[in-house]
Amino acid sequence: MEQILCFDTAIDAEKFCNEKSALFIILPEEDLTKYFMVSLMIQQLYREILAVADENGGKLKNRVMFFCDELGTLPAIQSLELIFSASRSRRLTMVPIIQSLGQLQKNYGKEGAEIIVDNCQDTIFGGFAPNSQTAEVLSKALGSRTVMSGSVSRGKNDPSQSLQMMERPLMTPDELKSLPKGNFVVMKTGTHPVRTRLRLFLDWGITFGKPYTMEEKSQREVTYADKQTLEENIDRQHFSCHAAEDGPERVPAEKRSGEKRATENPPAEEPPESKDGTGTLHTPVAGPREHAGYRRSDLKT
Repeated sequence: MEQILCFDTAIDAEKFCNEKSALFIILPEEDLTKYFMVSLMIQQLYREILAVADENGGKLKNRVMFFCDELGTLPAIQSLELIFSASRSRRLTMVPIIQSLGQLQKNYGKEGAEIIVDNCQDTIFGGFAPNSQTAEVLSKALGSRTVMSGSVSRGKNDPSQSLQMMERPLMTPDELKSLPKGNFVVMKTGTHPVRTRLRLFLDWGITFGKPYTMEEKSQREVTYADKQTLEENIDRQHFSCHAAEDGPERVPAEKRSGEKRATENPPAEEPPESKDGTGTLHTPVAGPREHAGYRRSDLKT
């Protein structure tokens, strides 16, 4: 986050959509004062991506995916319900990752949380806390199944057995809470729920290249200035920008030719003032106009 705000401040949404690229926004968990910046960045980047999609006939050239980890801890993103509703048709996928459905209800209200959940075609969950209310909600979402239940009673001379069909949840809240580590339940639109085990990505056999390293940049020096100094710097930058845009000032041809002749034939230097024995200063005086061609040595004082 610091690198984006302080150094690499330009994010080209069109380049981000058309090329293979990834943007990681990392925030310190202990500093909550910067979390609102992530909400603003997601909202602004979404708008820019929609503009790129509209320029390409309403769909992006490449699918863009937002993996919003810990979305429930971020401040409420304006119109997030609309983002989930309108992004899918433009090949923009939102993947919210939360700890509890209560986080969505806190930030977006009950109706807003329902809209967000209803627009998620795939839902993966597991690893619930012992007192989690989300497990009860998802247990109802899984539906129910029919099982055979019966009882057997044996008397001394008359044993009896009764069987009956009864309905029970597909997975009870207690069964969801007791899922082993690494086991998840996947719900997908149009298919039945699946219980599966997902291996950690380190166990997938992926061959990693060189670790990504970011150039270390020193923090900018913070300086303070008074009002007059700021105004002078602004005026100086404003003047230099306009001077660079306007280019050298154009001079009329007649004026340039006159300056050239004046440069080639510079005027002769005036002789210094003379002083006679009486201490009186004598300054050479030019003669009449008709004698303007006389040399300065011929002029009488």
